[in-house]
Amino acid sequence: MEVHHHGHTPKKVSEYFTEFIMLFAAVTLGFFAENLREHAIEKDREVKFIQIVHEDLLNDIKDLDTISSIYQSRMKREDTLLNLLSHPDYKQTNDLYYLARLNSIRVFFHHSKNGFQQLKNAGGLRLIENIEVIKKIQAYENDVDKMDELQNLTEQLLMNYREKMATIFDGRVFKNMMVNASSRIIEERFARPLNNPALINKRPTELNEFLIKTLYVHNNNLMIASRCKDLKSVALELDELLVKTYHLN
Repeated sequence: MEVHHHGHTPKKVSEYFTEFIMLFAAVTLGFFAENLREHAIEKDREVKFIQIVHEDLLNDIKDLDTISSIYQSRMKREDTLLNLLSHPDYKQTNDLYYLARLNSIRVFFHHSKNGFQQLKNAGGLRLIENIEVIKKIQAYENDVDKMDELQNLTEQLLMNYREKMATIFDGRVFKNMMVNASSRIIEERFARPLNNPALINKRPTELNEFLIKTLYVHNNNLMIASRCKDLKSVALELDELLVKTYHLN
């Protein structure tokens, strides 16, 4: 019996080319689809990070307003204390005790950095396409670092101030002055003495040293008060940019 083998008709070159184009298109479209999916995921992460940074900035702005208000009162008290120390009246010491104690309390700005920290730890800055946003975030953090440096210096100056207080004022009087240690309002924590308590040390050289240490604290606090205003301005500018760029609520 004769067997007939049916041969395959060879494909035309155009058919091979068409199949290649279709395969290439499928692979390319898959590649672009994956890239778009990854880009969408990263964009979503970017917006979430920025939302937290936005909330941090709102907290910072609120805290800076509070600190600025506190420092306005503090500057006036320190001016009065400096005048009292420059012209001491040992028969009228109520204000001296009261102001010296109030001004020994530190009040610092605490940066809300949850979003900023997450952005750094997750490499989030690389997700941000807007160069202006990156620059302003970095500039704000640099300004916060400068504020921290001033506040660290204040801590050191206040330690020297308190040590000198211990050589001039009667600690028993300070103890009796305490009326509400938990109050957020500094003026409400202590009661002003009524009986003009005596100083334990009235030597001019000692009072002069305390005057100088008070002046150091005062000058540094003036810088902090000024820096609070500048930092708030930078925070508002950055937040405005984030709200506009990312359409935040």
